[in-house]
Amino acid sequence: MNRAAAAILPTATPSRWRVVPVVDPAPATRLPLLLVFAYVVATFALFLLWPIDWPIYYWSEWFRLILYVTLAYAVLGGTMLVGSAGTSRVVAPLPGLTFLLIAGALASALLLVPSCLAYTGHPPWEVLDALRDQGAAYRRLQAQLLATSGQRNSIVVLRALLAPLTYAVLPLGVLRWPTIGWLGRAAMVVSLTCSLVFSIMRGTDKEIVDLFVIGSAALLVRMGRSAARPDRTTTGTLRRFWLAGLTMILFLAMAQSLFTQRKDERIGGYVSRTEICANDSHICADLDNPWIAWLPLRQRFGLTFFILSTCSGYYGLDLALDKPFESTFGVGHSPAALSVYQALTNDPAPHLRSFTWRNGDDHWSEDYYWSTLLIWIAVTTHPLW
Repeated sequence: MNRAAAAILPTATPSRWRVVPVVDPAPATRLPLLLVFAYVVATFALFLLWPIDWPIYYWSEWFRLILYVTLAYAVLGGTMLVGSAGTSRVVAPLPGLTFLLIAGALASALLLVPSCLAYTGHPPWEVLDALRDQGAAYRRLQAQLLATSGQRNSIVVLRALLAPLTYAVLPLGVLRWPTIGWLGRAAMVVSLTCSLVFSIMRGTDKEIVDLFVIGSAALLVRMGRSAARPDRTTTGTLRRFWLAGLTMILFLAMAQSLFTQRKDERIGGYVSRTEICANDSHICADLDNPWIAWLPLRQRFGLTFFILSTCSGYYGLDLALDKPFESTFGVGHSPAALSVYQALTNDPAPHLRSFTWRNGDDHWSEDYYWSTLLIWIAVTTHPLW
């Protein structure tokens, strides 16, 4: 730490139990937390307001769903505010940071080939072929998942064990950009490239969403720390980070364009369509609905498909609230944990007890549709309903 920084930041609090040294500067902004929470709440608002024909037919069901989600989000929001109150703790210079970034990038690179083969049946050097037809890439993914069901446990465990390394590269790189040097920045490029290649090979958007959320959150944290310094004004902070902000906006525009292209290729073209549905379900949206007809067709299609993709989990939650509670013995919180448990014990009982499996009785198969994380919160409160 240079002398200027040392003059601004107080001395790290000593503790024999502390591995990473910390300092306590002035309270930093809660903006990253508030933005993420606002996005989560907005998904439920879009579920309620966007003209999609959700098959929920009784006001009592709507009332129950709205009440439960409101209660859950009130608890999440309240605990977020309480947990982020008080003096902010900011890590001081981290020893071995460059080594950590290189290790994370190396782990991402080593995982790329077996992961692509396990999930798509094709090696990552065929990425350009996959990029030419993302619809076909997604269909290959679905076929491979069906053909290798229960056979990917080793790669699932390996990815889970290395996740602390692979996921740390982007946020640490953004937060410590001025000090990581060219080796650290090269490690970030390798890690980002591996995530993008994996996304293209699978024809899925999860990896790109992860990059955007993690990267933008880390950038906001860094901006908040900068603004908390007494020698830095808000205008100076914005001027300092304008290029990083512009990069995130361009990345978001690219991701939105790729998302629309992928969904267009999956359904064989949207130009002549008047409605789109969630996979093969009867849950559809009318693209000519007067509420959205004023938008250009491409934007109507992209936004509506985005809402179908990100908000349909609330319908899965509604289905789960109709079902009695059955314990999954602590492994039902994660599809990966369920898969590994079944492989080790040959016992399918926890999987068959999960809400997502039982939602298949209502034609909401976990193989094709997802259900919101609030289902796992419902595990502890479901008897109330």
